[in-house]
Amino acid sequence: MGITQAEAAERSGVSYGTWRRLETQGKASIEDLARAAILLRCEHQLAELFPPPAAASMDDLLKQQKREQPAPPRRRARARSAT
Repeated sequence: MGITQAEAAERSGVSYGTWRRLETQGKASIEDLARAAILLRCEHQLAELFPPPAAASMDDLLKQQKREQPAPPRRRARARSAT
């Protein structure tokens, strides 16, 4: 973009210290991350950080897990001996 960290921070509304921490350590609040992404015109990529949940509720998740579990092995019945 051709701007300094200080300019980017000011334009995005993020403090300079937060901007530096975001760049060097990858740490920032979601709000600051969104502000930075909007300034850098990559906000559409934020959705990739938050995939859709596996289930809408705990009940749905438990049902899904139950469907994915392999069935327990069946016991073989012994043949009765003729005595």
